[in-house]
Amino acid sequence: MKNFTKSLFSSVFLLIFSSSLLTGCALLPIQTSSGYFKDIYKRIRYTIEGRYRVIDIFYATSRKPYNRSDRSIYFTNDIAGGVTTGHLDIKIDPKLKIEKMLPYRLKRRGIIGIQDIDKIDEDAFIKELSDTVNMSPHKSLLVVVFGYKDDFEATAIKAAYFAYLLDINTPVLLFDWPGDQGLSPGGYEKARQLAIESGSYLGGLLTRIACEVKPAKLWVKASSLGCQVVCDAFEEMYKNPVCSDSKIEIDHVVFAAPDVGQKEFDTKFKEELTNIAGKLTTYVSSDDEALLMSGMINNEQRLGRQNIRMREPSQMEEMKDLLYIKSLSPDRVNVIDVTPINNASFKHGYYLECPEFFDDFYQRIFDKDPNVNRRLYLLKVKDGTDYWVLQGSK
Repeated sequence: MKNFTKSLFSSVFLLIFSSSLLTGCALLPIQTSSGYFKDIYKRIRYTIEGRYRVIDIFYATSRKPYNRSDRSIYFTNDIAGGVTTGHLDIKIDPKLKIEKMLPYRLKRRGIIGIQDIDKIDEDAFIKELSDTVNMSPHKSLLVVVFGYKDDFEATAIKAAYFAYLLDINTPVLLFDWPGDQGLSPGGYEKARQLAIESGSYLGGLLTRIACEVKPAKLWVKASSLGCQVVCDAFEEMYKNPVCSDSKIEIDHVVFAAPDVGQKEFDTKFKEELTNIAGKLTTYVSSDDEALLMSGMINNEQRLGRQNIRMREPSQMEEMKDLLYIKSLSPDRVNVIDVTPINNASFKHGYYLECPEFFDDFYQRIFDKDPNVNRRLYLLKVKDGTDYWVLQGSK
């Protein structure tokens, strides 16, 4: 009888406890999809205005500006005699996701767009940039440079889109140049020449940032023909005695789909890389259609399009012409093949349209060991050179 009473008491206690627990769980708030969107992307700083988040990014452009009758700032597709600097506010719907990057379609849908553009004198700009960098948690600055085709507004939208979805609490500086030339071989060639000219402006600005702002972490990310701008910027920096010493001015340079000739890259970048940048990561693809056309126009293979023979994912082999990139500085150069995850427009815009790229880029600039990224597949190639392949989740 005593055991029966004890067992009955235990059962009643367990029933009461379970009921209380289930009641408590029923009272817990259930997160809806709209609530989910409110809670993601918390690292990047923003303000709230209605249904939008508003982020602020710095800009510097080599475009020629002129003021409209309504006093708003507008930039042409001509090159100026110097840079115009300032910052701009971008409004973003929290439901923004990684998708096909068509800036003006996103603007028409009310997903993302420029809210305000301020022009600031360059000395005041450097001071404000320095203050913002010093207040940031990593004491860091991310400089982004895009390529051929888009005007200032579209490029600014792309920069904000990238910064927001990357979601790092760091100041972002867009360097913009007049890449929106005609969509023709002649227009492309004009854009390439303007990229080379704009490199000297970016080089001067990066020198001021390294010497005056002095971020603890300075990252430069360029894509497509924007990589040409960066290569020429480094050549300009290297002429400056401050930058030609053995001190590293830039922690990490990232090239995605670089529209730069391989031979030109080797002759212009090898020595500059050794003296100015700590690390270089280059993302390449074997099926980049845009760089195929660029190679035909320039009559030279582009750095971002490499010929990779694919059988099974575990049996990928790269051609010999890829190995020279690593040979520039094996300990400081990484080559990552994105062919397996490259489903972007013209097989070129993966640096804006593929989640796997965002994941890898995030880890890359924080110097995580490559093995941390489970999407990376390591190939050992000639002379023990490491070659990484970025794969999807399927």
